[in-house]
Amino acid sequence: MSLLEVNRLCIWYEEEQKNQVVCDLSFWIEKGEMVGLSGASGSGKSSVIRSILGLLPQNAGYSCEKLFFDGEDYTPPQKSPAEEQYVWHMYEKKLGELRGKKIAMVFQDPSAYLNPLVKIGNQLTETILCHQKCSKKEAKERAEELLSMVGIESPALRMNQYPFEFSGGMRQRVVIAIALACEPDLVIADEPTTALDVTVQRQILDLLKIISQRTKTAILLVSHDLGVIASACSRVLVMQEGTIVEEGDVHKIFYQPEHPYTRRLVEKAREVMSVAEKKQETDLLLQVENVECMFWERASWKQAVQREVLKQITFSVHQGETFGLVGESGCGKTTLAKLLTGMLSPSAGKIWHEGKIQMVFQDSYASFDPRYTVEKILMEPFYGEKRTQETKGEGQVEEMLQLVGLEAKDKWKYPQEFSGGQRQRIAIARALAARPEMLILDEPASALDIFAQAQILELLADIQRKTGVSYLFISHDLNVVKHISQKIAVMYLGNFMELGDTASVYKDPWHPYTKQLLSAVLLPDPKRMRRKKRFLLKGDAGISQDKIKGCPYVGQCGYAMMRCRKEMPKLYQFGNRQVRCFLYSEEHTGRRRSKAVMTSQI
Repeated sequence: MSLLEVNRLCIWYEEEQKNQVVCDLSFWIEKGEMVGLSGASGSGKSSVIRSILGLLPQNAGYSCEKLFFDGEDYTPPQKSPAEEQYVWHMYEKKLGELRGKKIAMVFQDPSAYLNPLVKIGNQLTETILCHQKCSKKEAKERAEELLSMVGIESPALRMNQYPFEFSGGMRQRVVIAIALACEPDLVIADEPTTALDVTVQRQILDLLKIISQRTKTAILLVSHDLGVIASACSRVLVMQEGTIVEEGDVHKIFYQPEHPYTRRLVEKAREVMSVAEKKQETDLLLQVENVECMFWERASWKQAVQREVLKQITFSVHQGETFGLVGESGCGKTTLAKLLTGMLSPSAGKIWHEGKIQMVFQDSYASFDPRYTVEKILMEPFYGEKRTQETKGEGQVEEMLQLVGLEAKDKWKYPQEFSGGQRQRIAIARALAARPEMLILDEPASALDIFAQAQILELLADIQRKTGVSYLFISHDLNVVKHISQKIAVMYLGNFMELGDTASVYKDPWHPYTKQLLSAVLLPDPKRMRRKKRFLLKGDAGISQDKIKGCPYVGQCGYAMMRCRKEMPKLYQFGNRQVRCFLYSEEHTGRRRSKAVMTSQI
């Protein structure tokens, strides 16, 4: 018998069963199996998993012909809650026991589910004491063991720290540890890697696979990223409009899909992997020379110290060009964007640009006033100018909406009436309303499903062809950057480690850090993911940057030399390629002939 068996599940959000978001859905999960649940946003994935756990909102109703977990019957009563309050209350209580003992949930945003005022150790031990009969001392030992299991170093030290002292990837590991503290038979992971860097994303997926193999725990991995599904799961369920349209082995789904929706899903995922076409060089639009940025931080109640965030950043962007900027969280990408838009001032260096620069933020919904209609949002760029310009702006609202693929009638709606992809279109329209020569796009497609992501990328390419606008495209998704950018810069702890044409950097990475990033990229191709080798570098990843006078990557680099700890390598240039590594210096490689061609030294 299967661990979890669901038959003909229906969910609706009205008193009557007219508007069903999930209709006649059936699936099963075996013990120790990793199953992927994929589909576009709004297909009903989150509603399905919340119904199993009894976490649907009060205005939701649901029915199920059969719901069995580990041989026990959890089928809900067939009448609505309004008719049988007592019966439904008893069922909800039974579901509470199910999710408390046998099923654990890993949510998408770990920060929203960790108490910021309680130490990590206390949150873990509290969970252990609730679900296991043991002393506080035994619970503490078990908590440290769980932190070690999920890959957090120095667990005894970390137990006394608060969530804000952890990175995004480490917080996600803590949430997984809390889920495992229940010793569940099934772990449901709802988009556990969406907002994480490519290296941390790969680490989390590797961790889930190890946990499944060691503890024989079944895992239901919910994600719209087909690269995540292909790299981790053995079986896939594909959802569309509240029902499973296709299911099967991961190889069957990716190489022999039968349903038209599944075929379109796989095709779109592979389109994003293509490399952007190289363009002819045009007039210079932006020039950044040796820019540095320092922030003041309080070391103690009576002392403040300066922390260097950006170090000697130099690059240029030409008209009609897309310049990609990649790197892990905290490396300084957003700080650089704020310098270019004037929100921050550089501590040193020069920034020269021709014309206006506008920014599209990562969370478009947070950048809107929810009380404003779309028309008022698009008029914002004109409010600071003369009245004549404001009047002119009124005639441009419909034009901007049409440019980003929305209808004129949408100007009377509010932001909450749109999907995530549509809100991103509105943010792009607002930035374009001021007629800028350059747009800075900070993670514009990171939280979108593959269809919305493809639409946004096609939209940006179409706008660039029509208007000649340039883009600085910031993202941790290397597949997206490869698809849209002609040039790319790889950033690490405030330094550019490698710059060059996108195609050449992806085909033949020169810097060890670039190679590590590319080796962690998730591809919608199960066979390639099984064969793909990880470029794991040895060294002390936790070494403090304050203790290093040389290369910032020396703590993780397996090629590090003695001079790397004492000297900062400069950016060595070879044609259109630049790399910050002593492996490309004449002191290491010897004097080269004038026509010698440099190749990768790693």
